[in-house]
Amino acid sequence: MSLSQRIFAAFFAFIIVPLFVLGSVSYFLFQKAAQEKYAEQTELTLKAIGRNINNMIKEANYFSDFWVTTQDSVESVEQSIESGGAQPDVGGDASRSPDYVQLLEKERLRQRVLLTYPGIKSVTLYRNDNQQISVNFTKDMPITRTQLESNSIFPEVLRKNGAPVWIGPNEDPMLSAEHNVFTQVRVLLEVDSLESKGILVTRFQMNELDRIFSFYGKQGKLDRRFLIVAGNGKIVFDNAAQAEGKTISDYVDLDKGIDLKNAGSAARSKTIAFEGRKSLVTAQNLQLQRLGVGDWKLVMVTSLQYLNGDMTDVLRWMVVITGMSLVLALIFNLMFVRRTVTFIVRVVRAMRQVERGDLSTRVPVVGKDETSTLSRGFNSLVERVSELLDDVKQEQSRKRKAEMMLLQAQIKPHFLFNALESINILAVQNEGRKVSKMVQRLANIFRISIQQKEEITIEQELEHLRSYLEIQKYRFEDLFEYTIDVPRELMDTPILKLTLQPLVENSIQHGFEGIGYMGKIHVSAREEGHDIAFYVEDNGIGIPEEQLARFVSRGMTLQEMYEESPETGERRGLGVGNVADRLRIHYGSPYGLTLCSAPGQGTVIKCLIPQHSADGGE
Repeated sequence: MSLSQRIFAAFFAFIIVPLFVLGSVSYFLFQKAAQEKYAEQTELTLKAIGRNINNMIKEANYFSDFWVTTQDSVESVEQSIESGGAQPDVGGDASRSPDYVQLLEKERLRQRVLLTYPGIKSVTLYRNDNQQISVNFTKDMPITRTQLESNSIFPEVLRKNGAPVWIGPNEDPMLSAEHNVFTQVRVLLEVDSLESKGILVTRFQMNELDRIFSFYGKQGKLDRRFLIVAGNGKIVFDNAAQAEGKTISDYVDLDKGIDLKNAGSAARSKTIAFEGRKSLVTAQNLQLQRLGVGDWKLVMVTSLQYLNGDMTDVLRWMVVITGMSLVLALIFNLMFVRRTVTFIVRVVRAMRQVERGDLSTRVPVVGKDETSTLSRGFNSLVERVSELLDDVKQEQSRKRKAEMMLLQAQIKPHFLFNALESINILAVQNEGRKVSKMVQRLANIFRISIQQKEEITIEQELEHLRSYLEIQKYRFEDLFEYTIDVPRELMDTPILKLTLQPLVENSIQHGFEGIGYMGKIHVSAREEGHDIAFYVEDNGIGIPEEQLARFVSRGMTLQEMYEESPETGERRGLGVGNVADRLRIHYGSPYGLTLCSAPGQGTVIKCLIPQHSADGGE
């Protein structure tokens, strides 16, 4: 990872991420705290509403108790039955009979009693003698006794024997009729003997519910929705008048939401979807069973959009502040950090170019701060290194040329001495023709060796080698024979001159010393990758094992492996060592000579040179 990437990663990890995490954690903590506070307020609200509903049902029960236990009221009903039927006609002609006037007065008395509670819409008494008496203030017709007795609540009414049983609107359409009123059903008892006189069905219009939920549903900016849900899941009341008569499961997924069946006196809240909107749904048991009401639950629904309204503003401001901080941080990063990082990267790139040998690299000097000082210092240092390197190169070049001249100067007298010694021997033997041939070959050798170039073609080197071998064959007749096998395509490749002749000379003077058989020298060459390998092989006496072991283990040079000649005092392997040194200096350390030998098995010298080499190159 580059420096700029690391700085950006650190900037992101230590500034952006903590800022984002801080904002997110703060938002969720504030949101949780707000919801907890709202849940506490909701529980108080539901308890207050529950008390109001409890009082409303109690009041209705008190009136019903008063009406069925008041002697006048009971007698008025009985007398109205005895006087003329179940449903008096209050709108008839008053001059018809005195009995009718008496009946009218009785009816007015009954209505005054009933009107003491204005929420009553109808009262129907189903007497045990199958008589039915009704006072109705709506157009809804009361159900028949047969329908009442077939209803599922009738056994419970009989079991309670005078205690009221309530049916909410929409909970039982047959009892609540078209106007969806609250219905109370109870056994009418004789005041004195407490014997059953029949079944009394009273229908109430609870306008008080609308006032209660209107007060609690519109407090301040709150927009809440209240539902009363019966034990069978039917929605008895909805302050929005939209869900009455429907099932609560149509609005809330009970499997993912709150358990209405097990809702207790303490409010339970759950964040779930209500009518497709994420809302906070709170449920509480109204506990009205002792008043004759079924297992009713009060459900309050508050949209999370409202609850999170203030938090959304906080979040919006946090996003704005975070965004502004991010923009300012990025501007700072671009103006200062990125400029510094770019400069460092530029300097590092320049240093790598210098490492690769490009000493012409310079760092642009920009500005007047510390970076400009560093740029000038770097440029000055590279320039000084370039000057010193040029000086070193010139010195090394002069040193190498001096070493090459010294080595070459060592080879020329050595070879000339051997050649003249051979001519002298032939002259003593009066071999004039052979002397002429040797002088001709010697002239050919000197013509090549006196050239000023360090490298010649392999073809010229082989011509020089053949001239030398022919001279030696004149000198040492019947001592050895030679063969040269070099591919034609390698003839134009350059080679350091006077490379092969010293190797062959080593075989003649050292390898064939004291042998009693015909010596053989084989010179061959082949390509090995991008290099050319020459092999000079002989079947001479080889090198002793202890001498070869010292060469391998102690790092002896090729010159040190050969002792001085007892006749001349010269080191006969001088040419071989010089060839190795010259190849190493001229071509580099990977190139040079490799020696392989064993006593009585001859010697093989491998000479490795590059295949493409310019004159004077390494």
